[in-house]
Amino acid sequence: MNKFLSLIFCLLLISCAEDSDSNLINTDLIPDSAEVIFVSPSSEQLEKDLMEHETTLKSGDLKDLMNQPRELLRYINSERETILYIHVDSIGSKHIVLIIQKDSTSLMLDSIQNKQVETFNEEDIQYKKVKLENSEFYHREIANFSIFSKSKHAIVQAKRSKKSNSQEFQKALDASDPKKTSLIYSDNTNVMFFSEMFSEIDLPKKKGNWNVLDLHANESELVYNGISIHTNSEASKNFAPVTDFKHEVARFCPEDFISIVSMSSGLKLQSKDTTANLDFLDKVSDISSIKLKTGNVRIWNAIDTELVKNLLFHDYELSERFREIDIFKGSFAVPELLLNSEVNLSSGHFIFIDHFIIASEEISVLKESIVNFQNSKTLSENPQYVRMMNSLSSESSMLAITNISAAKELGIANESDFKKGSLAAFQVISEEKYDHLHGIIAEPTEADRLSKGAEQIATITTSQPIVGILQFFRNHETDQMDILVEDTGNQLSLYSNKGSMFWSKQLDSQISGKVHEIDLFKNGNKQLAFSTGFQLEVLDRKGRDVQPFPKKFNDPLTQPLAVFDYDNNRKYRFVLTQNNKVYILGPKGNSIKGFDFDGTKSTITKAPKHIRLGNKDYILIQEESGRLQILSRQGSIRVPTSNNFNTSENEWYGYKSDFITTQPEGNLIKVDQNGKVDLKNLDLAENNRLVATENHLVYLNENELMINNASVSLDFGLYTNPQLFQIGRKTYVSITDTQAKKVYVFNDNAELLPGFPVYGTSEVDLANADLDKRLEMIVKGGDNEILLYKL
Repeated sequence: MNKFLSLIFCLLLISCAEDSDSNLINTDLIPDSAEVIFVSPSSEQLEKDLMEHETTLKSGDLKDLMNQPRELLRYINSERETILYIHVDSIGSKHIVLIIQKDSTSLMLDSIQNKQVETFNEEDIQYKKVKLENSEFYHREIANFSIFSKSKHAIVQAKRSKKSNSQEFQKALDASDPKKTSLIYSDNTNVMFFSEMFSEIDLPKKKGNWNVLDLHANESELVYNGISIHTNSEASKNFAPVTDFKHEVARFCPEDFISIVSMSSGLKLQSKDTTANLDFLDKVSDISSIKLKTGNVRIWNAIDTELVKNLLFHDYELSERFREIDIFKGSFAVPELLLNSEVNLSSGHFIFIDHFIIASEEISVLKESIVNFQNSKTLSENPQYVRMMNSLSSESSMLAITNISAAKELGIANESDFKKGSLAAFQVISEEKYDHLHGIIAEPTEADRLSKGAEQIATITTSQPIVGILQFFRNHETDQMDILVEDTGNQLSLYSNKGSMFWSKQLDSQISGKVHEIDLFKNGNKQLAFSTGFQLEVLDRKGRDVQPFPKKFNDPLTQPLAVFDYDNNRKYRFVLTQNNKVYILGPKGNSIKGFDFDGTKSTITKAPKHIRLGNKDYILIQEESGRLQILSRQGSIRVPTSNNFNTSENEWYGYKSDFITTQPEGNLIKVDQNGKVDLKNLDLAENNRLVATENHLVYLNENELMINNASVSLDFGLYTNPQLFQIGRKTYVSITDTQAKKVYVFNDNAELLPGFPVYGTSEVDLANADLDKRLEMIVKGGDNEILLYKL
């Protein structure tokens, strides 16, 4: 019985069609006033695509309309081409209208309990008012087509139009993909999220052009591809072909940007009021603008940087030098060389990087740009951006990018509509009679979030240039790490990891070697132990002398302080060297009895080294003569050696079950615990660098870095010694190219950590310096600059 009633209901709906017109097609029913049209292979596909792209369609002229299609389509099922357009009634209200072929249309009424149909005649037109559950809409049939809308006006006014006779509209329709839902719209309208991305720039006006975008969605991206049809010869003139190019603005854009626009100067030439400055624009291949929370950045990709600089800025002068980049200040001269000529940039600062001129009103914004560029923390290094751009053309006439998380501040979209960190890009490729349009919105994937890597989180400026010590020191009061730094005035200072200075202490001379962290009183409170030219110093964490230190010597200490803790029980031994003599002091500064070593016959060239292999302790002392003495704790010969070694500047290390170092001749020296010597030719350069632990061997040979059995080819440069850090169960290797000012950090599989290289000019220190799980790294930046990174 229910099926019979449903059938009768459907027949009632389709029995009142107006006189058929066999030549009528569905596009004939789109009114001339319609400027936003969707065409889809089926009603199901249309409903699916509208839902998937709802976040981008809920803006502009579609902002308040996107609930209507869902309300209509939930009751309709058509496997034939489906059209949806926006109707504007006599009072300016907007409504959705749906057109479907009648013979393939069914209203899904079987499960609906509350339904009501009323038939009306108006102006010799018959239509129906349909109430289904909580929905109410109007329905009319013309020839073989059914029309649905919540607007009675749209239903009554529906008739054959002349829109299908519009060549531009028909070209846009023909360019659409019949297998996808396509959005066709006029430039007279403001549709989609992308339209808002161009609101602040001087784009050539193209009112009346028809555009088509095919809609596509996958797991993490919304994709839009189509064309824009020029309406007449004047439009073609305004959009004459311009040179497409690969946009490089992302190289200088920090990841927390708001928006980017980059435009070919050829396209900019078509803008208004530039006639007097065409020659100027010919010297610039593209013009870009970056909007940041802290200010704006303008970038000119100059064909002739010197000429463009003189055209852009009058009366400029050097303001300061930051990270070896000159920052100039001058008066801006040519508004036509801005994307928005109404913006007042009467004066500003600018820099050169490669052939780019980068300017901003605020010098702090430029400094931020320099830091991000040197640390490779720019948009171009963001894997999400790279993946997004792979879906677009490599070259275009214009590119606009928006950080959607910041779009809420611009009033473009609600941030909650998109995942945090989503990016939107839209590009135009200009041709003589049409433009290619490509848009994409990319949400971050889990892999994107995990690949962020190193980021600079703080900069600490010292009063004098940094030299020597820069290392972490544990704060036993907070269980975090503070930062110890020594400057050219022989001042040792302690900073918090947030940049606050705790104290500064004047030393008699520069610290030799490193500062040792000790727990002299075995109560968890940490002290600093180090040697200078004539003193052994022990300070508490407040910078005060720990009695009975310092210990002063008449003769200079010729090697850095070594601190031995044989059994890790905090019974420290302070080991001091004067030429060929070795002295060992205890925790109270007194000489230790039981260490009987008469000294060496030639000068000691390296600080004595304590190495434990298995359960045995060894003290290694290298002489200038080449003799290696391997002693016991008591100072007697524990391993006899008869060879004299021509060793490099590298220390001796305990690796596997042997003692190892290198020779300038290119050999790796191995001495086993019986004194047997093995020379292995590694074909090393004379200035080779080596560092090792019991299970890890790292050496640098010119530009080849070997980490265990894996090799890494670095750029040619001037490198610091490689450093090995064992933190928890993980091992890290760092090295700095002081020429290129790049810091590299690898894991023990020779894999570069995410986010590296970063900017730095010295050796580094690694530690978990705060209370989170990520490591921190400190390195010298500029002369007076400590950089703190989070890995």
